[in-house]
This record gives sequence, structure tokens and C-alpha cells, in this order.
Amino acid sequence: MKTKTIPLYLVIILSTFTLVSCSKNNDVDILKQRITDLTSAIEKHDEQGLNDYLSSDFSVSERFNKTQFFLFIRYHFKNNNNISLTILNKDIILHENYADVTADVLLLGAEGWLPERGQRYYVESRWKKEKGDWFMSRLRWTVNPRKLN
Repeated sequence: MKTKTIPLYLVIILSTFTLVSCSKNNDVDILKQRITDLTSAIEKHDEQGLNDYLSSDFSVSERFNKTQFFLFIRYHFKNNNNISLTILNKDIILHENYADVTADVLLLGAEGWLPERGQRYYVESRWKKEKGDWFMSRLRWTVNPRKLN
């Protein structure tokens, strides 16, 4: 009888690992899509769309709260009719109820069609899971001195 239950336990354990693995992969895929959609909202100057990806307690480097961040964003939207944001490298570390995302980001801005200014940044963000979806709760960026390859 014991030999018949061992395969059953093995199947249960393997099924559990598969479900946990799929759940984490699914969370990573969902988070990647949220980041892509957030990038699109920035490029479209869509403040409401941007707000949909930020948690209620969102903060930037302990300098800005959410309201101050939107004042900062409005200023840059006003001075850059065209914004292009390209994520060069992205690393997602998934935890229980939050994820840390780091990325190299190239940000270009222009009043017209051709980019007039640009900078590469190293961006760190924390995303937390609320009500089954991912929202950015913290953001920090620094100028990235590394050259583009």
C-alpha cells in the first residue's frame, strides 16, 4: 500500500511546484505588461493613465509625494511635446506581495519631432500587489554614467 501512495505524493508535490512556478511567471508577465502600459501613458502625456499605475502611497526618493510628482510630470509634459522612453535593460525580483524592478532607461524629449535632449537613467522601483494587480509604490532614478552599447 505504501508503494502506491508514494507516486501519488510525488504527483501532488510536482503539481504544487508547477502551480507556484506558473503563478510567479504569470505575475512577472503581468508586471512586464503594466510597465509597458505605464511607459505608453508617459509617452502619450496621459496623466490619468499614469495615475492608474501608481499606488495611493506612491513616493519618489522620499522627495515627492504623489501630488508633487504630478506637478513635476506636468512641467515636463509641458516642456516636451514629444517624449520617448526606452527601457534598455530590466530586472524584476519578485517577492511575496511586492516586486523590485530595476532598469536602464533612455529618456528623450523634444518640442518638435526631432529629439532635442536626452539622458540615460538607472531607475529603481517597487511595485506592490493590491487587489490582484500591480501598482508602483516607490520610484528612484539617478543619471546613469555608463555609455550606450
